[in-house]
Amino acid sequence: MRTDQQHGVRLPEGVAGEYGELPTLTDLCRARAAAEPDRKSFVFLGDGVEESDSLTLAELDHHARAIAVTLRKQVPTTRARALLSYPPGLDFHAAFLGCIYAGLIPVPVAPLDGTRGNAKWTRVESIAASAEPSLFLSTGPMLAAAEPVLTGIDGLARLTRVATDEVCLDLALRWTPPAAAAEMVAYLQYSSGSTGVPKGVAITHGNVLHNLSLIYDNTRRPADDAGLPRPSSVSWLPPHHNMGLICNVLDPLFSGRDVTLLPTMTFVQRPLTWLRAISRLGRADSCAPNFAYDLCVRRVTDAQRRELDLSRWEMALVGGEPVRADTLDRFSAAFAEAGFRRKALSPAYGLAEATVMVTACPVGKGPEVLRVDSEALSAGKVRPAASAQDSRELVGCGPIHPLSTAIAVDLETGKPCEEDEVGEIFVSGPSVATGYLNAPKESAETFMGTLPDQPGERFLCTGDLGFLHSGELFITGRAKDVIIIAGANHYPQDIEATVEASHPAVREFGTCAVSVDDGAHERLIVLAETTTAVGGESDEPVNAQEIKREIRRAVHAGHRIQVHDVVLLKPGTLPLTTTGKLQRRDSRERYLGGSFEAALIE
Repeated sequence: MRTDQQHGVRLPEGVAGEYGELPTLTDLCRARAAAEPDRKSFVFLGDGVEESDSLTLAELDHHARAIAVTLRKQVPTTRARALLSYPPGLDFHAAFLGCIYAGLIPVPVAPLDGTRGNAKWTRVESIAASAEPSLFLSTGPMLAAAEPVLTGIDGLARLTRVATDEVCLDLALRWTPPAAAAEMVAYLQYSSGSTGVPKGVAITHGNVLHNLSLIYDNTRRPADDAGLPRPSSVSWLPPHHNMGLICNVLDPLFSGRDVTLLPTMTFVQRPLTWLRAISRLGRADSCAPNFAYDLCVRRVTDAQRRELDLSRWEMALVGGEPVRADTLDRFSAAFAEAGFRRKALSPAYGLAEATVMVTACPVGKGPEVLRVDSEALSAGKVRPAASAQDSRELVGCGPIHPLSTAIAVDLETGKPCEEDEVGEIFVSGPSVATGYLNAPKESAETFMGTLPDQPGERFLCTGDLGFLHSGELFITGRAKDVIIIAGANHYPQDIEATVEASHPAVREFGTCAVSVDDGAHERLIVLAETTTAVGGESDEPVNAQEIKREIRRAVHAGHRIQVHDVVLLKPGTLPLTTTGKLQRRDSRERYLGGSFEAALIE
């Protein structure tokens, strides 16, 4: 690796351009393929255990060039957009880079099937209306399965379908490099939609190359300085999400590491497969959202844990959603017998609008956890808690990279906060995207933040609340989700955690706290999914009024606020994004509109 003197970030040898220039993704992949053509960088475990497919760097480059030639025949003009919808496997890798090689703009979306009306199709329709693509890329079998639905949707029926797994590979010889530059859009990354309609973040080649190098810097370790290669990584993250795209496709090309991939649903159904893959690799890295670590604690048995060797898991990055201290504690304790070291945990913060990563806890340091006074935090101040009672544990997400800026900004004054004062996190730096596609109003609101003492500098207004403590970034919640009652701020995820622990019949990760205005005051509403035993035919059905009573008692004891209404729901009722994130705004609207009535449990 060497340092680019203009941006000060680490770039792979043989990839960086001349002094002061950043390469494009095409340059990155071509350089890697030329340097190590026979390196089997990508391995796919179709059943989560056995290798079913693989790609060397030369094969990936060859496939991408053949696909690029095919796509150019379908869309002669460059910069056209293409929807990419692929089943688990390595076909996505070749298609994504094939678009880049063709000078087209890939738009990753979830794998689809022939059943219209599910959340995935609704999301893809929304994305297609925003992105205005010309092409729909997938495998032959998936296109055949989805065709009945595709032809019935106006925004998708007109798209040219291309089965990239059926492309003639001999076409690779006809490929010529596209015109590309660091400031050109490389791909569109659509947001999760947890706080509204998904928006297409326009990520440039410069954005992603800078973020890959920032990731490399943020995850450095002593072995790097000794000249050792990075450990192989294991990932089940879907590649149409920003974490999955970086971890599964682009970081291996940048860092030179190999990656073992598992289907997402294989992990969800059998979390042990993820840990077994890590165990078999030996020296390994992996990253996942907070919920994945909790899922492993709940689903992996004591006997299965004894089969694992996680002693060489160097970096267990936790990101993609709020990091909970209790999750880190439970996972560390549960897998200590398997050799897992708490210091391997690396909480991180990022968002699609900044490509993916903003900060990460240094590898090997372990997470920094602060126990703070809940009442002070409600007032926007960070004070050490005098006792465990009336306190909240917050997890640090690492220091700010020297060439990026992250500042907590007072929502009322618009001025930077002091240390240990909560404000909206503003971010600037070369990783921050240019804006949203075809959304000038939203782009101006999100990407054009300013500070009075830094005229001319553009900031990303993340919508996340947090603070800086001893140079480390801490996130407290989403600004739009904060519940304000009697002048005090309450974070819904804290209330939801309290509700989950209030009664055994409340489903874990099945609660939602929102506020509604009754015309005079803001009132707290708790929506809670319960086990099927509630009011059901089990030997000892649980009384719904008992659950509600315990929820009210726990919330009042833990947060000093009254619950105005408790709504008990059937399992699977609360609306989620395709990534499993709770849609609080949608939940609030459904509550106000009475659409939860069919799912009520009384």
